[in-house]
Amino acid sequence: MSASSGPDAAPAAKRPEQAQLLSSTNLHCGRIFDVTRERVRLPSGLEQELEIVRHAGAVAIAALDADGRLVLVRQYRQAVGQWLVEVPAGRLEPGEDPEVAARRELEEETGLRAARWSTLARFWPAPGFCSEQMTLFLAQDLAPAGAERRAHDVDEELEVVRMTPAALFEESRDAKSLVAAAYLMQGAPGAR
Repeated sequence: MSASSGPDAAPAAKRPEQAQLLSSTNLHCGRIFDVTRERVRLPSGLEQELEIVRHAGAVAIAALDADGRLVLVRQYRQAVGQWLVEVPAGRLEPGEDPEVAARRELEEETGLRAARWSTLARFWPAPGFCSEQMTLFLAQDLAPAGAERRAHDVDEELEVVRMTPAALFEESRDAKSLVAAAYLMQGAPGAR
């Protein structure tokens, strides 16, 4: 018997009702995301007006080499005005399968392919204002893509670097990369 199923256990929390959408106005339609202003009424009656970034989703790849190091990319991020070390990642095309996108992004950004793939996690990086859901994959048994390698996007300037999950956890300030490092440091299923 688990600790939560005994006679003194608190009743399971009732799932709250969904909020009621009162209005939605499109403020921006972009190449990568849209922005809407929405007014909602919570089950309590409280009304909120929110600006929400609507995003189709993204993938991130914890590519682990035979030495237990992550294959990463260093790139400039104008939104924060810094060069960041990150796990390879990219957005989903409309209707695209996340693993297909992950395979594409790993090859484009690092020049590598992986023979073994598994899903580590799905999470919302910024649910307070953004609908983006990210799928984090573990990629193992890495090999060079070869002559038919897909090139990275023309507007990307990337440097491939390798470091252990612990070193990445210490250096990175990028959320998806911190999540990847933490999963691997905790012995994620499938990681050797």
